[in-house]
Amino acid sequence: SDTFDHVIFDPPHIIESSASGNVAKTYGVLRGEWREELRSGFAECFRVLRPGGTLIFKWNELHIPVNEILALTPNKPLYGHRSGKASKTHWVAFLKPNA
Repeated sequence: SDTFDHVIFDPPHIIESSASGNVAKTYGVLRGEWREELRSGFAECFRVLRPGGTLIFKWNELHIPVNEILALTPNKPLYGHRSGKASKTHWVAFLKPNA
């Protein structure tokens, strides 16, 4: 723990039941208990961050709104930015508090 100054978290964002094509094959899909997996993913990111370290989280709202995903972590983002043609890709920055 407390190993990295910066972490990027870019999990799959496509639900398995609607997965098809190259994007799903290349980047993976969310299966089964995906909420718990993402919750654990956020926890692991913060575990390995040093105090004062930053986490950049990327999410595409193709199937799931970003606010549903951000609810899976107790950590509050510093800021976010939308990108892409339809503004569905979110880049969200977090800062791990100093102990």
